[in-house]
Amino acid sequence: MVFETIVRLILRNPAASLLLAVVLMGLFVYAGKNVRLNNQFAELFAVDNDDNAYREFYRKQFGADDGLLIAILQPEQVTDAFFSRVEKLTRLFEANTYFSRVLSPTSSSVIWSKGDDVFIDPLFGGFDEGLSLQQKLTLLRQSPNTANHLVSTHSNTFLLIAEMPPKYDRYETIKVPAEYFRHEVDNTFAESNVKVSYAGIAFTRKGILDLMMNDLFMLVPLTAVAIALFSWWMFRSGFVIWVTMLTMLFSISGAVGVIGLNGDDINQLTITLPVLLMVIVVAGGIHFFHRYFVEVAHGKTVEEAAFISAARVGKGAFLSAFTTMIGFYSLLISDMPILRSFGFYLGTGVLISFVGMILIIPTCLQLFPPGSGKHGDETRFSWVDNIVAKCVVEPGRKRLIVFGMILTVSAVYIASKAQYDYVLSDMLDENHPQVKAAEILNKEMTGALPIEVSLLGKPDAFLKSANLQKMDTLSQWLESQGIGKDNLSLASVIKSLNNAVTHENRVPDNDDAISQLLILVEGSPDNILEQLVSDDYSHARIKANSQDIGAKNLVAFQKEFNKYAKNLFAGTGIAVRLSGEIPVAYNGMNRLTEELLRSVASAMLLIVFTIFVVFRNLQMALGSIFPNILPIILGLAIYALSGVGLNPLPGIAFCIAIGIAVDDTVHLFSRFEEEYTQGVSRQQAILSAMKGVKGALITSSIILTVGFLMFIFSGFTWNRQLGWLGAFLIVTALLADLVFTPAILSFERKRT
Repeated sequence: MVFETIVRLILRNPAASLLLAVVLMGLFVYAGKNVRLNNQFAELFAVDNDDNAYREFYRKQFGADDGLLIAILQPEQVTDAFFSRVEKLTRLFEANTYFSRVLSPTSSSVIWSKGDDVFIDPLFGGFDEGLSLQQKLTLLRQSPNTANHLVSTHSNTFLLIAEMPPKYDRYETIKVPAEYFRHEVDNTFAESNVKVSYAGIAFTRKGILDLMMNDLFMLVPLTAVAIALFSWWMFRSGFVIWVTMLTMLFSISGAVGVIGLNGDDINQLTITLPVLLMVIVVAGGIHFFHRYFVEVAHGKTVEEAAFISAARVGKGAFLSAFTTMIGFYSLLISDMPILRSFGFYLGTGVLISFVGMILIIPTCLQLFPPGSGKHGDETRFSWVDNIVAKCVVEPGRKRLIVFGMILTVSAVYIASKAQYDYVLSDMLDENHPQVKAAEILNKEMTGALPIEVSLLGKPDAFLKSANLQKMDTLSQWLESQGIGKDNLSLASVIKSLNNAVTHENRVPDNDDAISQLLILVEGSPDNILEQLVSDDYSHARIKANSQDIGAKNLVAFQKEFNKYAKNLFAGTGIAVRLSGEIPVAYNGMNRLTEELLRSVASAMLLIVFTIFVVFRNLQMALGSIFPNILPIILGLAIYALSGVGLNPLPGIAFCIAIGIAVDDTVHLFSRFEEEYTQGVSRQQAILSAMKGVKGALITSSIILTVGFLMFIFSGFTWNRQLGWLGAFLIVTALLADLVFTPAILSFERKRT
């Protein structure tokens, strides 16, 4: 009755209702006019916890390890001319306000001795001690702050690094410095025999955003064309195409408007929002159009058909939108802001899409009647009727239930073995320039990913020999675990100074010797101490690098690290922890995947409760669980069998699927209730309901599958995985609804 009343109000003055929809769309566009793409990488893994707060504290002291622009320079031959070019670039970048620090082989101080003299100076830029180029190279490959950090110890590979301030963490802020850096390096080495590559999280971030923008401008029109072609094939009506497009625009503008009202931007997750809303809208619209054309074919007037379509389908459409919204809103329980925003914006967008459908489709049907069209009569997909007929009688239904239980239990066991992992390099294709650059750093230097070790104690804690020796022990332990090589720390600098003075490559045993050595290095041209320890010597760091071992392995390593470091520094008052972008990111990514699955379980419970409240039927509520949870379990089981770790963004497909897949169940339940209340048998009501909605169920599932498959054309690896997984889940959910749902509903219960 509620929906009939609402539909009467809308269709009483369809022109005014359509005008209202246009006005709302205009308001949405205005609210979202300032929305931009944001690729602030930290937001992808940020968690409201102590690790992320500490990361911010650490960045204020030692800078942003994710703000490094790295040029990898590989000359065929190392000449004085090569170093002259590097020196010219270094001075250019040092004078630019884009960069807070520039590190290069020509500006970094090298620790060495000659006779009784100890030198702590760059080897270039006017320095003249009679050293040959080969001697300079040898010293660069021995000094702690250049060996395998700026100069490879075993190849002609050199790094020029420009560090941006921590505030440069968004695409808009890193784009200009990154392009300027690349432009100047390219121009400087354009006419030389130097191979130039670019690495660093900042360049990776920019590369990812470029792919995101390409996806946005490619996938949206591609999806629109696919939807238009499919709609024409389904209904042979241009009316369906333009009304569907108008409804999609309403939904997308509504979601973007909500983002704008919240003062937010589109990020790595919400970039999928336009395509997802497009397929959700067309899947819902198919039910409206299908019912309208069927009613017209049965002799109803345009007004009657429009009313019946809106009133009868409207209830199922609202419940579908509501349960889909629940699927997305379940992410609001996450500790991760990016998941909460994704769930809220997409869930709200789905509700807005329902408003658009109920305001636009019935009014357009009445104002601009499309004629008969091709409605897909009840003889289409007749094979479905034959299958359902066998599923609702003995012995078919019992066999199906037993088979379903065995399948579910087996899948649950296999799914429990699924692994959750995240590898930064997996976000880009293996041939992407940033991936190739990372391979060079892994092979020729210490590794592509920065690993920061923070040591925090009381003032002057790192003027003490005992603490520096422990720092050196920890650095060596890291190297033994495969984390870094020639790791840089205050201890490694002290060792190098001590070796230059006494020819003993160790940290001295007494504090006075430490103080004397530090006097030598204080005021070095490149401020070595500033890079490694705070002014009051209370906060120190170990700079290491690693290959991309993935979130699973890094998290496991971190547990061992925490245990080892705690024992090593016991009684010193020094707190040791891994920090920086990568450790925090990988912890966050693993947490993200786990929270997604937790959200799926929460969504399923809420959906079951909603179905029970709406239909006041416990059997329907319980019956909705199996066909909608089975695709999720099977999807996880496939991941487990393949041995591939489940990445976060493809994992979002489970939340999407649990919301969308239940739509078919809801429409089937709604039509079943409509038929059953007419007094027919339970089996007959199921058969009639399926005959009435099968066309819409199958075609809406096809368009949802096609929509997900659009993502396989993405340049973004995660999006392609999302596409394949989403398509699998939708197809599996449809098969479950065609087979298992009728079997579950067929068990007789007393009429209410």
